[in-house]
Amino acid sequence: MRITRIRTVDFRNLVFADVNTDNDHVFLTGDNGQGKTNLLEAAGLVSTFRSFRTSEITPLIRKDCKEARIRLDIVDGSGEQVVEIQLAKGSRKAVVNNTPVRSVSQHLGLFPTVVFCSDDLRLIRGQPSNRRRWLDAAIGSTDGVYLNAVRDYQRALEGRNALLKMERPSDDELRAFEKIMFSAAVIINQTRVAVVPELAETLRATCTRSGFPNKGADLIFQADSPIDSLAELWEKNRSAEKITGTTLRGPQKDDFNVLFENQDAADFASEGQQRLLVLALCLGRLKRDVLRTPTPPVILADDVLGELDDTRRRAFWQEVGDSHQVIATGTVPPPSGNWLTYKVSEGTYTRG
Repeated sequence: MRITRIRTVDFRNLVFADVNTDNDHVFLTGDNGQGKTNLLEAAGLVSTFRSFRTSEITPLIRKDCKEARIRLDIVDGSGEQVVEIQLAKGSRKAVVNNTPVRSVSQHLGLFPTVVFCSDDLRLIRGQPSNRRRWLDAAIGSTDGVYLNAVRDYQRALEGRNALLKMERPSDDELRAFEKIMFSAAVIINQTRVAVVPELAETLRATCTRSGFPNKGADLIFQADSPIDSLAELWEKNRSAEKITGTTLRGPQKDDFNVLFENQDAADFASEGQQRLLVLALCLGRLKRDVLRTPTPPVILADDVLGELDDTRRRAFWQEVGDSHQVIATGTVPPPSGNWLTYKVSEGTYTRG
């Protein structure tokens, strides 16, 4: 698959952008805050219509505008495709070749992308919410059942939390939300329990192939609560939750640890080692996605290689391989090869 053209209107800081990306390798360079990442974010929307930077729609719409529009021209094994996305407050609409997309789960895998972004480099030391977001993206990009479960759980969780903030929330209404949440939580838990060891295996394999440090690399899933006792915990904690106004237990509190030399990488790995572990983890996710999609994913690499030495950068690109289109940003010039380059300044893209 190749994204050949990206057009946006009122997306982030981009009043209007029309960028030809019809090349195997595209590189965007420029100062921070100029629009490099915004273009990658627009490209990434093609997979699940969700941003890799935020779960909210409002930040994606330019200030004082009512909506944002994105059009992506794509070439894949089926020929030329056009994906159009409209973002407005509280709504997402998508059209593929003039046909409205009714179900995101049925859309999954058709236009796959894998993102390597600077935020990923904070996975190990960052908040659990960062790791949950990454894990949801890693699973949900190819698993529609999981993606729907996460959506259903989040909606019911928001409804339950809103009810808890009321002066006298009804227990019956809380139980109604809990019923929806529990069904979704079972799917979420079972999938995370199964997939995290898969990702750990690809992490170790990628470390071995690419020369990144293995040294006991592993991922350990930490469920907030045993799934078979979750409903009882909601019942037990209901009085406390009415005071705090929020749901205290559930998949929204899950986490996973990254191990290095069989110890927590956040405490025992250096910053450089952590960076390499995260890149290996993301490369491992790429290899997993390749097996689950009908077309090679497009790689969106947002300023992730700047602090690596030449040997590590070469190892990264070698692991990515030649079968993927790559759209990358950064301040370090791209490696040798046929790169289509753009200088980005205040939302304007000038070919280099």
